[in-house]
Amino acid sequence: MTLVIAGHNLEFSSSIWHENDDIKEMHLNGLYVASDSAITRPTVNGKKTMLGGFRKIYQIPIKVFKPYFVGSDFRGYFEVYHESSCFVGIAGNTLTAQHILNSIFTHLSDLRISYENDEKNTQKIKYCIVRSCQKNNLIRTSGTTLWSEDAFVDRDFESLVTAQFISDIIEHSIQNAVNSAKQYKLDENDFKSLFTEFVAGIYCPVNKSHHLYTYRMDPYLNAEGCYDISIIKEEVNKETVAVLGMRNEYEKQAIQIVKDCIDKKENPSNKIFEFLNNAIDREREKGNGEIDRPSVIKSFIDGQLNVIYHTSK
Repeated sequence: MTLVIAGHNLEFSSSIWHENDDIKEMHLNGLYVASDSAITRPTVNGKKTMLGGFRKIYQIPIKVFKPYFVGSDFRGYFEVYHESSCFVGIAGNTLTAQHILNSIFTHLSDLRISYENDEKNTQKIKYCIVRSCQKNNLIRTSGTTLWSEDAFVDRDFESLVTAQFISDIIEHSIQNAVNSAKQYKLDENDFKSLFTEFVAGIYCPVNKSHHLYTYRMDPYLNAEGCYDISIIKEEVNKETVAVLGMRNEYEKQAIQIVKDCIDKKENPSNKIFEFLNNAIDREREKGNGEIDRPSVIKSFIDGQLNVIYHTSK
């Protein structure tokens, strides 16, 4: 089992417009994400910790390539237009998580600027970003289309790389990886063993804002009577947190901590990390191997993930 908690980093400062120091304004300063590091296996008496120090928070590179032209001819993708990163936290089956992380990495590290036809104006095109596995009109028409010098210039792409777009790519990556299991005609227990949940932190260069999303698996029986999984994506607002793993045990308490910190005009990240370590102590006292140290909390600001604190055993 796992405990990963992620939220918005809230800072409070006195306004220059108020003489009363008690009147503080809330500012958003990136995201934070905290986790334990235990890998467990089921036993007759519950869970047993197999190892500690397993990383559950990953920085994933984002690369968007722009087309390269020789004169009016498109020749391929060689130059990076936009480079940043997001983070992904995991909880659940480690093999499934690694497979999905590989899918996310593959998709986000090779995005390409292309175009689609404008339905409202057939004389114009709309610039877009496509996955490397997706139909690409620019490649499809290569050798048959000549482009003017004022096509595909950087100013045309300024609004394309958004947090919403990156979150959709992550959703596609998870669904695509899960779909690869369908060919094996898994039963209900097999599908349950695949269950893994994710949290992603993304910086939006268009809006200059940070966004947090959860991705949870929802099983169902499809029209053919076979088990299937859909991915439920939700954005997490600044007044709550995302909890993965031991959600039933600790989500309500974590949310309450954030609400109390907002009322007291305090940054919740330190309190959340303290709460996570207290949860580890409680599980230890129960004799459970559900979660364990080392634990870590990291900040995510403008596409960079950095360690704030970490604990040893």
